[in-house]
Amino acid sequence: MARQHFDGGTGVSEAQIVARLTELARIGGYFAVGIGSVDDGWCPVQQLYTDTALLDGIISRVQARMDASEQRVAASTFFLGFAARLWSIGLAALAGHRLLLDLDPEHLLFREADGQVQLHIEHPVARQGDNLEQLLANMVLAEHLTPLTAALRRLGPISGKLLRGNAASALLGAARVFDRHATAGTGWQLARKLCGDERLSGAIRFNDSGYRRTSCCLYYRAPRGGLCADCVLTSTPRERTKVTP
Repeated sequence: MARQHFDGGTGVSEAQIVARLTELARIGGYFAVGIGSVDDGWCPVQQLYTDTALLDGIISRVQARMDASEQRVAASTFFLGFAARLWSIGLAALAGHRLLLDLDPEHLLFREADGQVQLHIEHPVARQGDNLEQLLANMVLAEHLTPLTAALRRLGPISGKLLRGNAASALLGAARVFDRHATAGTGWQLARKLCGDERLSGAIRFNDSGYRRTSCCLYYRAPRGGLCADCVLTSTPRERTKVTP
């Protein structure tokens, strides 16, 4: 999504955007994005999708932190956390303030240490209005998570279905956290609508008690890991595996 699509005619000043982002950051770390001028320690997130050596180094540090024996476990964990940050920021701005925040990969910056990522925008831009859900989905899925999926698969084998499940799980998780701090249900309603996107098709099965993924993120394969609350598995494979029908 080109940045010029956000320029002009939005009726939202940078000061207003900064005030909203500062408010949303109080929800938690995943909803926080830095604002203002930065030093040379920051890079456009676009580099994560094009610089194989850069991404490989980050995944290696995640793997070391997790003490995971498999690279794909670290790759999945990084993807899930990164997706959660993108969805949290984008969903909270839209569900809370009808703001579509520009998360262009060339202008959204990141800094990483030991596999932990922070995000930053020097000059935030947004447009305000209704019916912006599809633009948010396109921005997160097409501009970020699709190229990140391709980049991770260049490093080593990892299931596309798994990463699609991570994308959907991160979206719904962000909505649930947001709704604990805002008008109940607005985040969930938006997330449910976004889960209908064909790019997330089949990743989640909803039921009367909530939802479950149709894939596993592999976190249980880390030494200190376990099953996530929405995992397709109800017990770890080293015990007994049961797939929710």
